[in-house]
Amino acid sequence: MTKKKKKKSGSIAIPFLLTFLISLIVIGGIAMIIYDKIDKDDSSLLTMVNEAGTLSEEDNHTVMLILDLSDSVDIPDESSEDNEDYQDDEYYEDDETYDWEETGEDAEEVYPEPYTFIVMRSTPVDKQILFMGIPSNMLVGSDNKRAEDVYVSSGAAGISQSIEYTLGIEIDRYAVFDSESFKKACNILGGVSYAVPKGIAGVPESDSEQYLSPEQIEKIISYGGYSGGEIQRISTASAIVTAMMNQTSGVRIAENLDNTFETLINMIKSDISAIDYNDKKYAIKFMLKYSDPSDSESRSTRAKFITPYGNEAESNFVADNYFAEDIKIYFDETKTDDNNSNAESQETQKNE
Repeated sequence: MTKKKKKKSGSIAIPFLLTFLISLIVIGGIAMIIYDKIDKDDSSLLTMVNEAGTLSEEDNHTVMLILDLSDSVDIPDESSEDNEDYQDDEYYEDDETYDWEETGEDAEEVYPEPYTFIVMRSTPVDKQILFMGIPSNMLVGSDNKRAEDVYVSSGAAGISQSIEYTLGIEIDRYAVFDSESFKKACNILGGVSYAVPKGIAGVPESDSEQYLSPEQIEKIISYGGYSGGEIQRISTASAIVTAMMNQTSGVRIAENLDNTFETLINMIKSDISAIDYNDKKYAIKFMLKYSDPSDSESRSTRAKFITPYGNEAESNFVADNYFAEDIKIYFDETKTDDNNSNAESQETQKNE
């Protein structure tokens, strides 16, 4: 009877061990790659959270907005002896033709106002923006000079300081727009639908809201022939800017905020720096995104405006003493605990 030869156990064990070790090396390598990727993702996530930051009263800011059209509009020469009888037949808004014979008598020529002053107060914690127009003939500063005269002689910094003195508020920065940069800002916001006061050359009359182009917005804001004088003009200007801010898409503006800042800051005169922008960027984006209208609202209520009240004598406007007291509620840096807790709650829900 023939005996079967036994296989050597070593010949089977060695290949098995080699296969097992190779498998461990391959699986371990894949695991290390996956772990490294997860670790990098976690680090990125932590960095994003840190960059987001939080909201506080320190994010509140006040900016002096100035529309300076002195280089693009005709200004009458008040020193001319025959100024009252002077009419420039070649001056027309956008080369439009006016039929003076329709009235049956000579009409007083209306010149655009070259300067418009609006103080913008932003409180991101409350998701609110306030626009406060300053009449160009308002007496401001320790010397009680007209706002436009202060601006012409002392610039944006000078008018900001004078308004601070008169109204008891603090203005952090200023931004001066000319015609080109103002129209660019209007285009970025998307124009506005607004019920236009009647009688403004170049703007169709309507009893209801109509969409306004940047050129028409500029005409309305700078129109110098309002029956209510300068106080009506500045109130109308503030109302239009407010409506434009409430009708724009906050999400859209927030998502393109970096490009918008870079575009406008190179077109305007301002003391707002890149550091200022980076410090406030998160708060501004938060304010814009989370103040868009809800499903039950047609438009946002993120912005509102106020108009100074007082007395106008000899073409000069003097703000009432009570007005400075009334606006403290908007410019006071002290916020209630309720406002802080609401902002923190909204921030928590957003991060979740």
